[in-house]
Amino acid sequence: MRSLIAVLAFAVAACKPAAPQAGARADPALVSQLAQARTEAAQARLDQGQPERAFELLVSALETDPSCEAARALVESLLAETVWSLPVLEIPHTLPVEQVAFSAPSTLWVSLGGDARTTVRWDLETLRVGAVMFPAKEGMTRGLVFDATRRSVVVGRGPVNLLCDASTLKPIRDLGPLPDAATPEAVIAFSPDGLLVAHPSVAEGKTIWHLRDRATGETVRSAEAVAPPLAAALDRSRLRVLHADGSLWEMPVSPVEPTRTTPLPEPVKLLHAQFSSDGESVLTLQDQGPHRRPVQSIISYADAEDGSLEPEALMHRFSWSRGPNLWSALMAGPGDAPFVIEGQVVRLAGHPHAPVTTASPVSAAAFQEGILVTGEESGVVTIHRLLPRPGKASVPAKPGKIDPTALKNLCDALTSRLPPGDRAKAFTACDFSAVSAMFPALDFAPLAAAFKSAAFRRTEPEALQPLRERLARALPGEPPAAVKEYALALESDIHERIQACLEAATDMPPLLRRIGVSRIAWLQGNKEDALAVWPEVFPTISEVRLREDWDGWEQADFQPALDRIRQNVRELLTSLEVPSDSTPAQRAEVATRLADPTTVAAVGQRRFAEACLKAALAFSAFKEETETTFRLAATARELGAAPEPCLRAEALALTALGDFQKAQPRWIELITEHPVATHLPGDYAEAAYTSFENADPRQAMQILATGMHRFPQDGNFALRAGWVALLTGDAERAYRFLREGKRIGFPPEKLENATALLAIAAERTGAIDDAAVYFEDLLRIDPAWADVRTLDTLDWPEELKATLAGFAR
Repeated sequence: MRSLIAVLAFAVAACKPAAPQAGARADPALVSQLAQARTEAAQARLDQGQPERAFELLVSALETDPSCEAARALVESLLAETVWSLPVLEIPHTLPVEQVAFSAPSTLWVSLGGDARTTVRWDLETLRVGAVMFPAKEGMTRGLVFDATRRSVVVGRGPVNLLCDASTLKPIRDLGPLPDAATPEAVIAFSPDGLLVAHPSVAEGKTIWHLRDRATGETVRSAEAVAPPLAAALDRSRLRVLHADGSLWEMPVSPVEPTRTTPLPEPVKLLHAQFSSDGESVLTLQDQGPHRRPVQSIISYADAEDGSLEPEALMHRFSWSRGPNLWSALMAGPGDAPFVIEGQVVRLAGHPHAPVTTASPVSAAAFQEGILVTGEESGVVTIHRLLPRPGKASVPAKPGKIDPTALKNLCDALTSRLPPGDRAKAFTACDFSAVSAMFPALDFAPLAAAFKSAAFRRTEPEALQPLRERLARALPGEPPAAVKEYALALESDIHERIQACLEAATDMPPLLRRIGVSRIAWLQGNKEDALAVWPEVFPTISEVRLREDWDGWEQADFQPALDRIRQNVRELLTSLEVPSDSTPAQRAEVATRLADPTTVAAVGQRRFAEACLKAALAFSAFKEETETTFRLAATARELGAAPEPCLRAEALALTALGDFQKAQPRWIELITEHPVATHLPGDYAEAAYTSFENADPRQAMQILATGMHRFPQDGNFALRAGWVALLTGDAERAYRFLREGKRIGFPPEKLENATALLAIAAERTGAIDDAAVYFEDLLRIDPAWADVRTLDTLDWPEELKATLAGFAR
């Protein structure tokens, strides 16, 4: 019998029994078996976390056999224990959803992807778009980080993080790129009153912490980080930053107070972290070593915790999306998150919840008390209300007769197999009096009231018109008259026309205004002012439009105007560069330009210092240009160029001149008195060579050993170290350096000479067999080495050539 029931459960459980023929009577035993089979199938669905499907099967079971007490009991248990959801609002965007954020009672932010990424603020009372952030073509919206008052938000799109007004979505300040491994909501911290914001940024390989005024973006205080950050918290007096070793770095808001670092008693290895709302505790994910799952733990800095690190509290504090975030980092372990999102299904943990199923895959979600917001790949955003469970009836009565129609309407209203509008109709048709009579132990008044107050709404197409219009303005098209006139003015050579456009436009993007100012200065012959507004590396319009609102101005193509200025600047600066394989006449021409006082006025001091430094390094290779090299290096140094390359140019010039006594002190100073980060491999090779020329082979070997330690993967340096070691007569070290270079890999153009030196070094250390092998390798590169006459072409010491001659015979 059990096997028969099992077969019936999966073969016919979802099907209605066929209507009996007129006058025919259904077999009571078969009817009971069918109802029992559907009930057992429903229990299996419940065990699998599928209450909606279980409810449908139970309704079918009671339709088949209203007297099936097992089905009735299971329905009652299901209704008493399960939290159902009801869609109450649907907003169908045309672009995929990347982020959502909800602020009760009626504000919703939605970040949209596609070719024109933007973020929209919705007023849910009026179902109108309140603001649209300027679109950007590149950069997935990585995060929306709000202050507690919801007045400010940091919108992360690709490498750009913009501090914005949360209401207008107008950018206030570009905060710069975050560290690659940082989770935005963990390291961007607002003070509780929302007046300050702290964040890390990356510049020249360093992590810098900035404390800014939220309203203006102006810096209050900055300090270099002592280590990459995991999480940060900010109050009115200090910024706290947790590092991977568990140490806590603190930067007071007051700039006169020093920063401090407090290590943990025992260092740990933390992978991710998130501070509590009050900043007095932090939830961490700690590495347990190889083959062991990381574990969560809380570090507390106070006696009591505020509860904001509990899973459900975190769910309300932070939204979910597919990008890097709290849920894909700190809460990524099985069972850590209080919800699971897979494809089109959202499942909430805790007491039984009916899963929320969407029409397309879920790409973003936000949670508030009693509210779930889902964003989909299709662009649809839906707000789901979590319905209250029926309570216990104050005076339970005897169960009444099963009403299949009332029960089916309730099932249709609660489960998501019907569209939202049809679910609302099913509720209207639901007879709660009949439902209460069937299950008198339950009080359905809270559920009925929730249905009554949760009318389904859907935005009308015209509500999306502000979004459509803003996206349209972001695409190339017919620009407004003022924009078109400015583009034409920049193409002309009439600076008055450009000036008139600048004076008339009040909403011109900063980059476009800079182009106009630079173009006017160039046309007036004021090259210094024309160059002064531009950084070392020219921006690209596509990069700038990630940071600036070009509303309407993006419809004209200003790239040619920027390219024209870039070309003018490039031609001017190129005239100050020494060509490769330069002739004496070309070098003289560059030296004359750099000696002309009008040149510095044309390019500005910063660029002039750089041009002098580059020229000094180029001149240093020619012994007849030593005086010019020193003059240019001195000028560059005086105008603020870095001291290391200036010193390097002078040392190179003296080395090329053969004045090793004067060159050596400069090389030694460079590698001993300046930061290692400024050193080059050649500094050590030249320092060692000048020590050798000054009859100090011991110092030469020490320098080479240090260089090999600091540049362990530089095959070219290993080759030069081997050469100098052979010159000093230290064949053992030469062979060691050259073998290390072979392991690393010599530059292809130097492989032939390196192989010859390997053969020499091997022979001189007594490794005769190795030397023979290296010489055979040399012959495969060029058979001419077998002829001793080839050695006559080498400008090498005779003793080294003699070693090779022994193999060539």
